[in-house]
Amino acid sequence: MTVYDRARIAPAAVPPGLADDVQDVHFVPAPCQVACPIGTDAPSYIGYIWEGKVEEAFEAIVATNPFSSICGRVCDAPCEPACRRADSDGPIAIRNLKRFIMEKLGKSHRLPVREVTRRETIGIVGSGPAGLTAAQDLAEAGFEVHVYEMTDRLGGMMIWGIPAFRLPPSIIREDIDRMLSHCPGIKVHLNTALGRDVTLEQLKSRHDAVLLTIGAWWGKTMEIPGHRDARVIDGVKFLRQVNDGERPPMPETVIVVGGGDVAMDACRAAMRLPGCKHVKVLYRRGPAEMPARKDELEGAVKEGIEIVYNTQPVEVVATNERFALRCVTTALGEPGPDGRRRPVNVAGSERDIECGLVIMAVGQKTEQDDLASIGLMADDRVRTTWSTMRTADPKVFAAGDGAFGGSTIVKAMFHGHRVAYYIKALLDGIPDPLPYRTPYRTRRVPVSQDPKWEIFSRQHQEFHGLGQKPVEFPEIESTYDEQAAKDEAARCYRCDAETGSADYSVKNREEIFVLARTKPTDGVTGPTALSSRLQPKPDPFGPEHQPNLEDIVFLPANLSRLVIDPYRDACNIRSRLAGKLDLGLPIMVTGFDDAASELRHAVSAAVKAHGSAYLGRRAIAPDATWLQVLAAPQDRPSADAAGFAVLAARALAAGIPDKAKTGQLAGIVATRAELPKALPLALERELDFIVLDGTVGIAGAWPELKGRPDYAVLRDAIRILRKMNREEDIALIYFGGVRSGTDTAKLVALGANAVVVGTAMGLALAGEIVGDELGFYSDTPADQRNDMAESFLRALSAEATIMARCTGKTNVFNLEPEDLRSITLATARAVGVPLVGTREVAAAE
Repeated sequence: MTVYDRARIAPAAVPPGLADDVQDVHFVPAPCQVACPIGTDAPSYIGYIWEGKVEEAFEAIVATNPFSSICGRVCDAPCEPACRRADSDGPIAIRNLKRFIMEKLGKSHRLPVREVTRRETIGIVGSGPAGLTAAQDLAEAGFEVHVYEMTDRLGGMMIWGIPAFRLPPSIIREDIDRMLSHCPGIKVHLNTALGRDVTLEQLKSRHDAVLLTIGAWWGKTMEIPGHRDARVIDGVKFLRQVNDGERPPMPETVIVVGGGDVAMDACRAAMRLPGCKHVKVLYRRGPAEMPARKDELEGAVKEGIEIVYNTQPVEVVATNERFALRCVTTALGEPGPDGRRRPVNVAGSERDIECGLVIMAVGQKTEQDDLASIGLMADDRVRTTWSTMRTADPKVFAAGDGAFGGSTIVKAMFHGHRVAYYIKALLDGIPDPLPYRTPYRTRRVPVSQDPKWEIFSRQHQEFHGLGQKPVEFPEIESTYDEQAAKDEAARCYRCDAETGSADYSVKNREEIFVLARTKPTDGVTGPTALSSRLQPKPDPFGPEHQPNLEDIVFLPANLSRLVIDPYRDACNIRSRLAGKLDLGLPIMVTGFDDAASELRHAVSAAVKAHGSAYLGRRAIAPDATWLQVLAAPQDRPSADAAGFAVLAARALAAGIPDKAKTGQLAGIVATRAELPKALPLALERELDFIVLDGTVGIAGAWPELKGRPDYAVLRDAIRILRKMNREEDIALIYFGGVRSGTDTAKLVALGANAVVVGTAMGLALAGEIVGDELGFYSDTPADQRNDMAESFLRALSAEATIMARCTGKTNVFNLEPEDLRSITLATARAVGVPLVGTREVAAAE
């Protein structure tokens, strides 16, 4: 498993198969950023720290993390195990560097105020990290958000579950105060519990959407004999009492059962309370399986807490004379449903451990009678669909521990961002929002490190342990000073600064890291890695080579002094299709009939901006030029369409339908196999254009991904027209595999009057190829997609005119086959252009 496996960073409820894309040649996020559930741009803020740019580092941190001060102290930091330097002298102390910046600006720095601009309101039940993250996202979008909290303070388990020696209450207030000043549209209702002070129906009547982030507020226990004894308490309740200011006297010996975060916090809190001298933590597996964060475990051991592994309680022994926990030794058995090996009791290994109190830290659960009574609970969680974050009630959403089980602060924030996205989509009237995905942003901070970056060891914060007055819960660690922070930042490899290319991929980068870490005395690893790189490459033009537009070149002989002046002149790319339809550029778009609304909006805006046209079954927008594809037998020409094209199979069987209005263009769509009959029919009926379909079928979804493009359809159409002496009588529109302006120029030179892009536009809109389909996700903002679509068509237009000017033409439509040569026989045969170095076209198929 690598850091690029989303199963590592997402909650267990996420369906498998959401593989991350690491082949983007423009920006490959660093492993630490991918490992962060909210995509914090750690490389950038680390780079800013080294440069001394505190405010810029602060912005990079808080951009995705509303609880940055809190996370600087208690985040479980999944970014650090993912750090590539972890394999050598230890990972970058990313969490500690965050704390350094937040200590600098967290108390005083305020974000710009975001006022309410929408009439809709949202009610959020619960004020933990999931609920408040969603509240901020929605408030930033202009909504008024009402947060209902059952206790007397905001923060959820951050304030009730984490002791002050790790997370002082002032730090929590710091983040929450920053949020509330940033978003005055967040209205807080304290001491308001669901079911006690307000019902779900009341919330639904008050608000346009309701979000349940009720948390896993209750601790689980072990159903063993004697577990109801008053001296057996659950860890969640114990921490809640301590965080409420209670300092109850403890017996001399306390046992904590469990191996997670609650267990670590409970054992360390107990050790600080009056009367406690010994704390033992019992964990049923070994040290390698213990889920507690390594530094928390090490801190507990330094404070004198004993960790007893492979031990499981089986009974609470409570008599008038003694109180003890009866335990057995365990061994690891077969893996369970969660993939972890089950502990198996070893027969005859029973023993009693004397104590005065047992704290059960074996898990958390959600209880909510009001929701259970209306069928919204499933066991100990709110019944929620991960793909939409909705409950059975379409107006009610859920997220966080209460919906998907116990997790961490940063995963809860991920839930908050995710559910806010789907709530906003509902209130924006978007029925088909793109699947949510964590966005990875980079600020592209220049790499400039200390010359000694390779020899700097990890900078450790000063550890104070129990302190002089343990019962006052003083902080256990100090913050970096300026020099320590800069030295630690200098250690960063800055993996984000590397990009892929045609001959340098992420795989190559990993091999380079392997070579860099290989010891000179290792005679196996180095040669093995080198041999994998030094393999002979196969002949790129073997017998199986397929026709490709890349195998067509513009003749370099045309780049002479004779064309210098035309090269400087403006080049026309506008056209009048069939003498009737004005096009700003001869590049149409298709493939977005059933796409999400934000994708269709981006395409329509680009089509309108460039005076292009959309080719499809549905109009892309009411005011965008539309050429309608009539695919189904019942389809009829629309009066909203500038023209229509009938699939050849239908036209040959049932004829060409009547136009819906005067002046409407009519055409036909034909593959190469259909041309011999379809083209004569089109000429006979005096149709305006023919769409030459070089794919498996233009009416399907992303047909260009389901087979190689058939460029020969254009060649054969030209040959048929020449044979009939009708070359100027019908416009030719080519579709299939068009990716660039250069492709456009080549196809125009071959005889096309216009081309159609489909998959290429999808990729320009941040689509990702998944099998033979394109997938789109939420991590690209809608306004950015609008720019992408418009920029893509602009780039295609500019590139096509450059190709024309390079051949001495000031009009793209003056390009001709004589300007081209093929460099492979397969392509020469497919397009009818001579092989370079010859004057003859390869024999036709």
